[in-house]
Amino acid sequence: MAGKKKGKKVKKVKKVKKQEKKIVDEYQLRRDLREQAKMTKSADLVQEAAMLTQVEPQYSEDIRIGGIEGGATHSTLIILNGKGAKLTEVKGPHTNHWVIGVDETAARLSAMIERGKQLLDIPENVPLDCVGLTLSGCEEETINRQIVETLLKEYPQSAKDYVIGSDTLGSLRTGLESGGIVLIAGTGSNALLINPDGKTHGCGGWGHMMGDEGGAYWIAFHACKYVFDDIDDLIEAPESISYVWPAMRSYFNVTDRHGILPYLYANFDKSTIAGFTKEIVVGCERGDPLCLKLFEEAGQLLAKHIIAVSKKAHSDLKLAHGGLKVICVGSVWKSWKFMKNAFMNEIHNRNVVDELSLMHLTTSSALGACYLAAEKINCPFVKPYDSNVEIFFHYKRDHYPETRKTEHSIELKNHTSDYNGAQVHGNGEST
Repeated sequence: MAGKKKGKKVKKVKKVKKQEKKIVDEYQLRRDLREQAKMTKSADLVQEAAMLTQVEPQYSEDIRIGGIEGGATHSTLIILNGKGAKLTEVKGPHTNHWVIGVDETAARLSAMIERGKQLLDIPENVPLDCVGLTLSGCEEETINRQIVETLLKEYPQSAKDYVIGSDTLGSLRTGLESGGIVLIAGTGSNALLINPDGKTHGCGGWGHMMGDEGGAYWIAFHACKYVFDDIDDLIEAPESISYVWPAMRSYFNVTDRHGILPYLYANFDKSTIAGFTKEIVVGCERGDPLCLKLFEEAGQLLAKHIIAVSKKAHSDLKLAHGGLKVICVGSVWKSWKFMKNAFMNEIHNRNVVDELSLMHLTTSSALGACYLAAEKINCPFVKPYDSNVEIFFHYKRDHYPETRKTEHSIELKNHTSDYNGAQVHGNGEST
């Protein structure tokens, strides 16, 4: 009995010792935690002090981002800061490397950048952080790399880095975030589709020798071709040349067709030929049948560009509110009212697109080039896509007959078209 009591006593003593040991461990643990907290707080203070002494984050107002939209007639540079605010805009000559070569293209691009830096009082030896180049003729990766390499080697003071692509890419990125179509109809023509997954599909853009259908050069050239063939009695023009032929003589300042040949060969300049489309617009305003015919043909061909790329458009783009979005860029679109019926008839008759919205940019597509540059250097800022575009025509297959009767569109203002800044010659005398 005594042995049992003794055993219980021993167990009780051991239990007390364990409890005492446990209590000691708790106190020690608390002391350890307090020390750890002090160390953590000290580390946080050190880190905070280090952050306060760091240079302001890169993505600030001190960042300078450029974007150049280069067409076949002229180019535009816009410079933004790191918050996306526009600082300046510079106009320059065309930058199509197929016409002037890579070296001259790089020289012109650098000159525009340097002019923009001067306007912002940026020292000559301080380059912009990145410049986006969306240029006419830049659809081929090898040439694109060559342009960038030339800029970095020959003009290192202009920009630290570049991102380059076609002029259609710049236009699309100016107005649409998730993808869509850009259809350019300026001096030349070109269509580009970008799907939400980033994949692209194009149509046209092959230049005046192999393409440019529906562009100003194409319209002007075919007007001249109708006249030449009609006078030769080779092929009768579809309508009387009584307006177009005198307008040609006046615009080119010649007395006969031989005088036009230097413009087509020895002194060829695509933008000069394209400028004659200005006179075709005047003829349309006067109701000349041949001029109206030329714009009808242009409208039909531009619609074919849409049909071609829309076959490869993702369903998300086609089923979006307003249908497939098409950004229309270039001076030819200022004469939309002369192309509209032929354009929409072609879209409707081909039965490929159920709904689409035609839009034009409310700002320069050089802004899209800036967005590409900002993404290249991971500079985030809010891009006002919705305010960069405006819908001027909406087509829906189910409402098409009603659309034609009620003129369901917001007409583009009847700007005096600026195909090449050409002076208007109102010579309407008959042959």
